[in-house]
Amino acid sequence: MAAEQGSPRMAAIRHAPLSWLVRPVRPPWATGIAVALLLITLETVAVAPFRGVMTSFSPAMVYIIGVLVISAVWGRWLGMFTALASTAAFAVSHGLTVGRFTASDVQDLAGLAVFLAVVLATSALADLSRARTVEAEESDLTAAMAQLLLHTDDVATVLPAVARCIAQSLQLPEAEIHLAAVAGDDRRTALPLSAGADRIGTLLVPATVPGRTMGRLRERVVPSLASLLHAGWERTAVLHSLESSRKRLGRLAAEQAALGRVATLVARGGRPAEVFDAITTELHGLLSDFSTWLLRYEPDGTVTILSTSMPGLQPGQTRWPLRGENIPLRVRETGRPARMDSFQLAAGDGAELAREFGIRSAVGLPIVVEGRLWGLASVASTRPEPLPADTEARVAGFVRLAATAVANADSREELAASRARLVVAADQTRERIERRLHDGALQHFLAVAMRLGATQAGLPPDQQETKAELSRALDGLNRAVDDLREICQGIHPTLLAAGGLPPALKALARRSPVPVDLDLHTDERLPSVVEVAAYHMVSEALTNAGRHARASLVHVRTATQDGALHLSVSDDGAGGADPHRGTGLIALQDRVEALGGQLTVTSPTGGGTLLTATIPTTVAT
Repeated sequence: MAAEQGSPRMAAIRHAPLSWLVRPVRPPWATGIAVALLLITLETVAVAPFRGVMTSFSPAMVYIIGVLVISAVWGRWLGMFTALASTAAFAVSHGLTVGRFTASDVQDLAGLAVFLAVVLATSALADLSRARTVEAEESDLTAAMAQLLLHTDDVATVLPAVARCIAQSLQLPEAEIHLAAVAGDDRRTALPLSAGADRIGTLLVPATVPGRTMGRLRERVVPSLASLLHAGWERTAVLHSLESSRKRLGRLAAEQAALGRVATLVARGGRPAEVFDAITTELHGLLSDFSTWLLRYEPDGTVTILSTSMPGLQPGQTRWPLRGENIPLRVRETGRPARMDSFQLAAGDGAELAREFGIRSAVGLPIVVEGRLWGLASVASTRPEPLPADTEARVAGFVRLAATAVANADSREELAASRARLVVAADQTRERIERRLHDGALQHFLAVAMRLGATQAGLPPDQQETKAELSRALDGLNRAVDDLREICQGIHPTLLAAGGLPPALKALARRSPVPVDLDLHTDERLPSVVEVAAYHMVSEALTNAGRHARASLVHVRTATQDGALHLSVSDDGAGGADPHRGTGLIALQDRVEALGGQLTVTSPTGGGTLLTATIPTTVAT
């Protein structure tokens, strides 16, 4: 302990010669007188056998040790008394009369003066040594108290050790320090500890403490203790403030990091379910002692759990009606954050669910999407005490991200639906054009061709030149009809609308200049917009394989699985196709993506070309 070890200066003083004689507190005067008389008696008895060899008056030689001891321990006044008493004892023991000590005897007066000068010098040195000892002990005590009070995070815990230091330093039976104003009694004296005008504590010491020690306590120890105690409190307050700031900054950093992860997911266009799970997971990580929930209001007056950190609940399958007393109903009615600190007496399905899972308190914040109340984010606690007051503020940032995610998802869904509607409208327009061409112009061409054929057949034999001219005209008309049929087939294949995707693909394979290997597993009819997209993809691939890739074989595979059409077209041609150049592949990619699907083109140079597409079969229903 610091108080026990002391400073180097104090150690030097303690080990100085005769340091055992010089104490910070002098023994009682009665003890000093008794010791002085005892020493005089012992010294007188000790020199009795040497009376014959002693000078007529040399008390300083005989009694100097006793005078030095008394002067060092009890001071100059008792030392002077001891010197005079020693002189008298010497005179009596040697049979000297008072007449021998007359003013005319200069030698005797000089001996006595030297004797008294030694007393004064010894007592002065003793007082100086005693003052230095007291100063060193007080310095040690102050250092020990500072070591304890200024190197702790909790001042109250070290007060017993500080009190022990004071008791040991001042040789008190006991001492106590209280951080309040405590009154003294007949057994203990109360010394107030103050910092300015403020009372910051009390030092209690035994009422039997000597007056000199009590003076040291009041003048030296109490001011130092009060200053150090006040400094310790201020240091503790600063440390607590710094620790609170560090925790607050750490919590803020964790919240910002969690918000950043969720925001990144939202910015990447993550699915709402993925974003909702991320929100509840991140919130639960920040509020690890509490469960987190994300709920959606339904048109039928119920609320559905979309995501939660509470085990035992299936998101999307747990819902309850908005009646009774519960957080979703309060948020729905007010459009503002709501809080419930007890579900004990609450009624309704929501309150019953809360009690089933041991929830004692909860808060909820509304999720507003483009001005409409969409749902809410909630935090629930199973602890008996209410949720912290800052819970709503900590959840608010995640609520805004949830609203953004829902709005983004709605926008993407609306955009996808709009693109799908455009594709459907374009296909319907192409179908109408194909039907009008087929039922209108093509039929008129066929009727003209039939009439020309009939006219040619009815001409007499002598009009061979006219027949030849009509024959050439009929051949041109037939070629025009064939071209028109091909145009109609390209605009919207009639066979596709009539027989579905497999017959249309087989017809494409028959007309392809490159041999085609078909592996078709799509017997059921698909939505028209899906079949048209698949047909055009195969048609474009066959055209590219014959015109550009110089392929010798094309493989076409189709299958329906997990609510989507999976289509692949591969060839063994030259490869090197760039999906970002040329209108054909770009148009195919736009069409497939507009239907919510994905088209991938793999075409390494010299390695052939592979087109794969996945198209949802429910997009156009």
